[in-house]
Amino acid sequence: MDAVKWRFRAMSRAEENHDPMERELFEGEPINTRLVREAIQNSLDAGAGVNRKDANAPVRMRFSLAGIHHPLPAERAGRYFDGLADHLSYISDLDESINDRLFAGDIADGGVPFLVIEDAGTTGLAGDWAQYDDSSDNSADGNHFYWFFRNIGRSGKGDADNGSWGLGKWVFPDASRISSYIAVTRRSDDGDTLLMGQSVLTKHTIGTQRYAPYGYLAVAGADGQQLPLRRSNAEHQPFIDQCISDFRLQLRSEPGLSIIIPFPRIGGGVGGDDDGIGLPDLVAAIARNYFYPVIAGRLVITLDAGDGAPPVVLDAATIDGITANPDVNAVGEQSADSYRKLFAMCWECINLPAPSYHQLPSLPSGNTDADASVSATLINLRPRYENGELLAFHIGATVQRRKADPMDTAYRLYLQRDDTLAEGQDYYVRGTLSIPEIDSIRHRRARALLVVDETEPLAAMLRDSEPASHTTWRPQTRRVTDRWVSTRRRITAVRNAPATLLNILEAPPEGLQKDAFADIFYWDGGNPPEPRPGRRIGEGPHDYTPRPPRVPKRPPEFEIIQSAGGFRVRLTDAGSSDPPACAQLRVAYALAKGNPFSRYRPDDFRLHGRGGTLALQMGGCRFRPGKDGNEVFLDIDDPDDFEFAVSGFDPARDIRISVERVAPDAGVEGGE
Repeated sequence: MDAVKWRFRAMSRAEENHDPMERELFEGEPINTRLVREAIQNSLDAGAGVNRKDANAPVRMRFSLAGIHHPLPAERAGRYFDGLADHLSYISDLDESINDRLFAGDIADGGVPFLVIEDAGTTGLAGDWAQYDDSSDNSADGNHFYWFFRNIGRSGKGDADNGSWGLGKWVFPDASRISSYIAVTRRSDDGDTLLMGQSVLTKHTIGTQRYAPYGYLAVAGADGQQLPLRRSNAEHQPFIDQCISDFRLQLRSEPGLSIIIPFPRIGGGVGGDDDGIGLPDLVAAIARNYFYPVIAGRLVITLDAGDGAPPVVLDAATIDGITANPDVNAVGEQSADSYRKLFAMCWECINLPAPSYHQLPSLPSGNTDADASVSATLINLRPRYENGELLAFHIGATVQRRKADPMDTAYRLYLQRDDTLAEGQDYYVRGTLSIPEIDSIRHRRARALLVVDETEPLAAMLRDSEPASHTTWRPQTRRVTDRWVSTRRRITAVRNAPATLLNILEAPPEGLQKDAFADIFYWDGGNPPEPRPGRRIGEGPHDYTPRPPRVPKRPPEFEIIQSAGGFRVRLTDAGSSDPPACAQLRVAYALAKGNPFSRYRPDDFRLHGRGGTLALQMGGCRFRPGKDGNEVFLDIDDPDDFEFAVSGFDPARDIRISVERVAPDAGVEGGE
């Protein structure tokens, strides 16, 4: 058999030096959180094609820390690290204790601790294991092995998948103190079992030879390609079988993937880093990120602490038990009490019959007859909301890819009042993945759950708006605006959907509430007290003119960014959620006294007409001259791309800018 060892590609003089930057994209999340999010996300995506044929078959996962308490003995571990120590010894920040174990030519006393993550009910890393390119003549659709091992920052996942960046697998070497892992997969397409390892270091030099950051535990192929061991090859079978036995893998009798992480960044009561991987940390991360697929019966997770205690099984019937975990007994949305109420809400949501949903053709914005009908529906639901009933909504929307027709789509929103809350709690789920960094109802006393099914076109747009860590929806990122139309308005509307409906459900009823302060100011029903002199108005002895209610100011719709000699105008989030069709813009030089706009003179400058010295730039809009040279009307065609910029003013003078929403026919003869 060809030698099974770790190999790194020797770099030529023509190559630029490069260090992997994947870790930077996941900064800010504890290691246990990012490991749970990405590992489970990949498994759920790999199980999607299988489980759509059998909706009752969940993806099964196993996290085992047994190898931390019972490391692999030195005499059996050496074969899995042949060739790796030479390269690790040139990594400056490698833990010295690991140096002692690996660099003596073999593994010293203490053996190799390890963490195991396995899944079943998935496809495994199916596909052509020798494929190295995905040009138009060599499609890689469905080749999970190719996308997992031979690509970085590129993904072959489809619209219905959770991931899309091709960077989530970074969490496996990230969880290892030697930045390495070994993968064993049984494949659904051919039934074969494959083994391959990967190490993600930095560019390093041994002697005078530079080496690339990425290395592989494999057998050598043609042209330097590293190839996996295959159990169907009789020479490879003993090595694979011994690996399955040594690392105590349990799910490789069926299709799926096992990841072995040597020298894990352990913590959470097991030892090592405070920001490390331990059973309580894993349970807390699962509760926060995957409560929905667990309760929905799409995911079952076994956690083995390896300390002699029986494994913990998290499924729809047992997930309530995680509220006893000390790492979830915090305040706010991650407290034990909040999780209990959230889980109960999810149970009710998942089992709701279709007639229980209130169908909203779109999210109300208050500007159309359809919105008035939706608002009326919500007003009728106020008594039920105030009584703490769960309200379920099916909300329609449209999304549009660039150079394509609009597509109808929808999402589900569940709302429930809870007066025991100090602040509102809202949860967002795309497909099976929670999006934890969105918060739109902090000042409410309500709980909200928003779910976008992975098969909805809206889910594909939202996925494109997410960073590599998939923790929020960013409507203005280049990735989503390059692929979709009007992303700012549509994504902002979905993010704010709980607040939008609660604004109507919690709005005070119209009209005068004569007993609004009855609990504060007592009156026995006799003659009311005489008012103070000078406050009586009208003919009656107690006739008052009530003060008109204060109307809250509408948030600004336009953002004005000034610079020396110019400015630019964009829409704010408030403007994007209900974008104007037309805006009136006026400009004037500032005055010490008086209205600068009424005192504008054509000699000052001209936004249009002959003799102008100003430079105008615009996007997402069309320009119409106003009555005077300091006035223009902007017909906004694409709110996401809308920007109007002017430069060339006298930099020694201050300018005043006024921009406001107007009717679409404003400025047109006969218009408003």
